[in-house]
Amino acid sequence: MKVLVLDEWLPFPPDSGKRTRTWNLLRRLARRHEVTLLCYGDARGEAFKALSSAGIRVETVEPLANGCGIGFYGRLFLNLFSRYPYSVAKHTTRRYGDRLRHLLREKPFDLIHCEWTPYARYLAGLGAIPTVIMAHNIESQIWRRRARHNRRTAVRFFFDLQARKMEAFERRAIQRASVTAAVSELDARQIALWGAPCVWLVENGVDTHFFVPARETTGCQELLFLGALDWFPNQDALEYLSGRILPMVQQCYGQAKLLVVGRKPSEALRRRLAGLAGVELVGEVPDVRPYLARAAVVLVPLRIGGGSRIKILEALAMGKAVVSTSVGAEGLAVKDGVHLLFADTPALFAERTIELLASSERRRVLGEAGRKLIEERHDWDHIALCLEAAWKTACLSGDHVEAGTRVQFEVVQAGA
Repeated sequence: MKVLVLDEWLPFPPDSGKRTRTWNLLRRLARRHEVTLLCYGDARGEAFKALSSAGIRVETVEPLANGCGIGFYGRLFLNLFSRYPYSVAKHTTRRYGDRLRHLLREKPFDLIHCEWTPYARYLAGLGAIPTVIMAHNIESQIWRRRARHNRRTAVRFFFDLQARKMEAFERRAIQRASVTAAVSELDARQIALWGAPCVWLVENGVDTHFFVPARETTGCQELLFLGALDWFPNQDALEYLSGRILPMVQQCYGQAKLLVVGRKPSEALRRRLAGLAGVELVGEVPDVRPYLARAAVVLVPLRIGGGSRIKILEALAMGKAVVSTSVGAEGLAVKDGVHLLFADTPALFAERTIELLASSERRRVLGEAGRKLIEERHDWDHIALCLEAAWKTACLSGDHVEAGTRVQFEVVQAGA
């Protein structure tokens, strides 16, 4: 198939969950199909070379401006009067649309794959070409959770308004798409309820040959928080962990140390963590495996989010014990007490972390069960076949299907 992929940026290096997923799936599918990626970015850097070496044709347009300063707040204010949520309006530019139309005139494509829901706005008016939308999250759900966890009335109002705009946009987009792909059964069922003509489950995965179990350091009391530090849900989770959970753990284990690994920590975050005992901000690293290998327990205290967490899958692939909120593990086929431990209050989160620090045998049993789950369900090679099947379904569907005339809810698991 000749597939045109629309995305926001070059998915390399794979230093966030979304980039990791996009990179691993596209490079596998590019072995069998002609994949062209259109995104914002620089055509001269290492990311461009990496994708080109993987057989992916890359077309870039001038990057988006950084959102900061008085202009940023002015755009937020003007968005109050827009039909579209800010995360859709921000990514819609004339230069991107012009390049898209140029590519469609230049050569015929069998399929347009929209790698992030906000980019579905570009699909309007493109004719009968089959389309797939990759819903990494229910985006409106993330905005609602941000509203719920913010104490300022004006901010809660803005986030709630964004949630309502985003849900309306998501509904319109998925009803027009030939196929919508979801990363979890929970998301897939919601998308089906919104009237999607066809929904496929294409879960998140792990390179099981890259992430392998590692021997834990004897007597280790090291805790690990892993995630992109320029993403608000991770910033909120880290504040929740360091301010309300870690002090209770350290009352029992005074030598317990929290390592924070992730890209682009702000200066404000650096200053705040520098003043906390037993916390070390590592920041961005070329390879997370040494830090996963050293950790006694991996902590995922997310309160805001959607989709499913690749960092949990990577930790399980390495046989690590994990404590997570239910939001953090949402969308994953994991069982509390079997693959990891759930905790949704600060006290319970601390208690379950202490429980694991106290028992290397408990950590080993959870780690082995987690690794088995990954091998059976979450290998990228199997998941690439699921996305390929979704592409083929979209191409076979012909023209767009009017919303409500056909609902085909296909739940296709890796390895099935």
